[in-house]
Amino acid sequence: MGLVVYKLGGSLLSCVDLAARLRAVFQQRHDDRSLIVVGGGAAADVVRDWSRIHALSEDDAHWLALRSLSLNRALVRNLLPESREVSSREAAESLWSEENRPLLLDVEACLREAESPDRSPLPHCWNVTSDSIAAWIAARWDADELVLLKSTSLPANLTLDEATRQELVDPFFRHLASETPRVSWCSLREEAASIVSWLGPSQHRH
Repeated sequence: MGLVVYKLGGSLLSCVDLAARLRAVFQQRHDDRSLIVVGGGAAADVVRDWSRIHALSEDDAHWLALRSLSLNRALVRNLLPESREVSSREAAESLWSEENRPLLLDVEACLREAESPDRSPLPHCWNVTSDSIAAWIAARWDADELVLLKSTSLPANLTLDEATRQELVDPFFRHLASETPRVSWCSLREEAASIVSWLGPSQHRH
């Protein structure tokens, strides 16, 4: 049984039938364990505005943005009552040992646990969004696959550089993508949305 990390784009929270769409996607990897990293979307945009208006430090804006993810995660938890929230791999493994259910990651708690006085697991800046956070989690948890759940389709022959230029992924994502065996894409707003391969170990990632 493998581990799949799903990054749920914050813009997808406006999908009326989000829960049904998520369950259909999870079914495509029904033999694997599912860990969901919920993106910021409009909630994180509020923090961006605050940061600009009040001239917040990058460090303060970073942690406020991470805290905003908890609101979105709470919504998904409400929509998926079968899911559970976790903040560590140990807690996740314990729950998965009882039942293979989708788990929602408390990103702020997870990253705070990984912080040390002289080292941060990820840069504290707006170049790092939930794309990079999910990639970092996928690498740290030795996931078999990272699935980016997006509002747009995967353009043909999209390279990592082009994805960055088109702002389909955040600027820091390129530094982490190669640490996961497989990065896939799913346009969740499409009818019968399916997971498609994007970046694999044998593919040129630039």
